[in-house]
Order: sequence, then C-alpha cells, then structure tokens
Amino acid sequence: MPFDRSGAWLLLFSAALAVCAAGDRPEAVQLTRFQEKVRQDLAQVPSYTCLETIKREDRRSASHTFAPVDTVRIEVSSVGGKEIYAWPGARQFEDKDLTAFIARGASAAGLFVSVMPNDLFVDRKGSLEYRGDEDLDGRRAVRYDYRIPQFSSGLKLHIGDVLAVVASKGSFWFDPTSADLIRLDTYGDDMPPTLDLREAMLSVRSARARIGNADALLPQQGEMTLTHFSGAASRNTIEFAQCRAYQTESNISFEEPPAPGLPQPGVHEVRLPAGLLVPVILETAIDSATVALGDPLRARVRQDVRRDGKVAIPAGAVVSGRIRRLERSTAGIPYFVVGVELFEVTWENTRADFYGELVEGDVKKGMTAGFGTRGSVTYILQGKGFHIAPGLGLLWRVLDRPRDPG
Repeated sequence: MPFDRSGAWLLLFSAALAVCAAGDRPEAVQLTRFQEKVRQDLAQVPSYTCLETIKREDRRSASHTFAPVDTVRIEVSSVGGKEIYAWPGARQFEDKDLTAFIARGASAAGLFVSVMPNDLFVDRKGSLEYRGDEDLDGRRAVRYDYRIPQFSSGLKLHIGDVLAVVASKGSFWFDPTSADLIRLDTYGDDMPPTLDLREAMLSVRSARARIGNADALLPQQGEMTLTHFSGAASRNTIEFAQCRAYQTESNISFEEPPAPGLPQPGVHEVRLPAGLLVPVILETAIDSATVALGDPLRARVRQDVRRDGKVAIPAGAVVSGRIRRLERSTAGIPYFVVGVELFEVTWENTRADFYGELVEGDVKKGMTAGFGTRGSVTYILQGKGFHIAPGLGLLWRVLDRPRDPG
C-alpha cells in the first residue's frame, strides 16, 4: 500500500524493565548499583524544560534515500511523568498531545521522559540478559538486552487510525564507573499486521547536565524510525538543548520573575475590537536553511491604528508570531509551503491577544500571493530554497478568536 505520512506518528510511553539479577556475580553487583543510581536520579531530578529540535525525513521506498521534510522546534517539559509542550516564545505550557502541535507527518512523543521513568528500571517488569562490556563511541559501557511482553509493555504505536500496544525489546548501556545510563534502544516486537510496520525503532542517548542547583541525567539526542512493509519510512532525529529549571505550583510559565526590591509595573490586558485593520512589517528573516516549525517571529505595527478617533494600537507596537506550517516538496518542481501566525501585540505596559485574517500583503520574487486562513497566512515559495528578508508588509483584519473546543 502507498505510504501516507500524514497520519503516522509514534507515541512512546516509558517501557518497564524487570531486573532479574541474583547472587553476587560481578554483573549482578553492577546492575544493582545501576538500579540504585537510577532511583537516586529519579528522586533528585529537578523540574526542567528543554528546547526539542526534530528533523524529519521521509523515503518513498527501500530503493530511495531519506529526503528532508521539515524541522520542528518545541519546548518540552515533564510534570508527573507526563510530557507537556509549548511553542517557543509561548508564555506557558499546554496539556495537549504532541499531535495538537504537529498535526502532519511522523512524530515521536515520550523521548523526554523515557530516560529515567520510575517504571523503566524500578518497577521491574520484563526480563534482562547480560551482554558484557562494549566500546560505545570510544567509551566503555555495560550492555544489557531486554524484552517486555505485550501485557506489560508501555509501547504504544499509532499509525493512521490504528492504535496498538505492542511488545518491546532492545538494549541499554550504562557507564560502569558512574552508573549513568548512556543509551536506550527500543524496538516494537510482534507488531500486529494492521499497523503495516516492518520495524519501529527508537534510540535515546542521555548525558548528565547541570540544571539549576542540581545535576540531572537528561536526554541529549534521539532517533525514531518507522519502516513500512513497502519500504517507505519516516525518520526523526531529535536533539534537546537550552535546558533550564523552573518552579511551579499549577502552571508552568516562561515569565521572568520580578527582580527583588524593584517595583514591577502591571501589564494592562486589552481586547482588540473585531474589524480593526492592522498594518505590520515583518522584522524576522525567514530562510529555508534555518527555519523550523514553531520558530518565533517578530513584526511591528507600521502606523497608528485608530478606532473612533482614538489610538487603539500605537505605531511601533511589537507583534509576536511563529511559523505554524512548514512543508517541503521535492517531487517535480520543488517548492515550500510556509504558514505564518501572529498571536500577540504589546506596547508600553499593554498586551493584547492578536487573532486575524490577512487582507493583503507584499509578494516577493518566487512567492505566491499569500492566501489567508483565519489566524494565519500561507505562502508557496518555488525552488530548492528561499529567503524572505525583513520588511515584508502585511495588512491584517482583527477577528474574534474562536473558543478552544478542548
């Protein structure tokens, strides 16, 4: 059957392993020490958030090579062993699945919390086999293979309309000196034919980093590959960076805390009236070599926007936005599809939600006239690459934002 990447995504929850080590054999002592180190890491790990960058590639068949699809950047954090997400530049995280942010193509969730969850090496489900010392990228490591039956597995695969919990197997490596987990590989096992998958593979590498006042063992890199029986496949290469600690009660916010001893002016929230015409100029360059889905954008209001003779938005007000759609086609004449969303406008101590539709906009060479949908504008840019320089003019009409059905 032809491969449709629009509905394929992988949801990986933490797989659980049972440690079947007995006696005082050296490998048993090593494994016990590793387990205890995992428990300590779980108890001491701070609340943290990282910037996750996902490079996505597809191939049409086994005879084709992988071709770039797009790059996605998203903030990821962990609360209660569950991943939560936010677009870069957003003020807080949202309790939504990754597919609410990345609706198209193959994506992997669960990499951020799968390195050291409680049920991975603590709850002890499954079986282990000692494989001995190995050289792992020039580093001495101890390897164990594992297998988890379906009834105990936490590996969930969602392909199109088919969702299945499958058995899993794989290997993990840890440092015999520090007892830190280095790498964890997971494969789907005994997958049902309805998934149309020959192989599902996930590999996560971790390393220790200083976060706040504590050392945390965090994921650094990951790779996910879904291979269909036809040979068509999707591959995600993931990196985590810019990790930082936070404190939270019920919400996680990116707002900077007020400086001690200094009075903080309040931010006045206003509502923009529907129908308001807002001319803006894009200040952020958009280049195919560096752009990613989720990247923040910045624009400015070109001139005073008036309503009933009064200034509703002053000239120079900052408009914040992001890349909300990014697709690349290499079949036939190559082109890119780029979607831009503007979501907030700020000036002095005032902030307003921004939601609108494009009325008209500048068109550059190789660019189609932007076609607007509610809340965003989409461009088609021909060629193997593109560059949109700062200065692109856009005229927006403010709309009432629809209620979130969730």
